[in-house]
Amino acid sequence: METQQSKIGLVVIIILIAGGIYWYSQNSGVHNPTLDVKTDTKVSATTVQVGTFYDGKDGYTLSIPSGNSSICTWNYTGGSAAIPYIETTQARSATEKHTIYKYDYYDWKVSCVDDFGNQYVGVFPKSE
Repeated sequence: METQQSKIGLVVIIILIAGGIYWYSQNSGVHNPTLDVKTDTKVSATTVQVGTFYDGKDGYTLSIPSGNSSICTWNYTGGSAAIPYIETTQARSATEKHTIYKYDYYDWKVSCVDDFGNQYVGVFPKSE
C-alpha cells in the first residue's frame, strides 16, 4: 500500500511542477514577437516642416532630422482631371535635402522614412 501512495504522491508532484512551469511561461513577461503581432497597429509619424524655394522654378524642400539616408514619397494632384501623381526622392546622406518642383500641382502630401525606420509626414506652408 505504501508504494501505491508514493506513486500517487510522485504523480501529484509532477503535475504540480508541470502546472507551475506552464503558469510561469504564460506570466513571465516573455513574448514571442512572431506570435504576439497585433494587426491594425497605428504608427504615428513625426511631422517635419516643408520649405519653399525659387531658383527659376518654384519648389518644395524637406530635411529629415535623423538617419543617414531617407526616402520621401510625394503625392499630389493636377491637370484638368485632377489625377493623382506620385514622385519619390532619396537623400543618400544625412545633410542632403529632398527637393521637388511644384509646377501646377496641388493637394501635396509627403511621407518619408529614414534608414532607421523612423517615419515622417511633411507639413506644407499655408497657401496665400
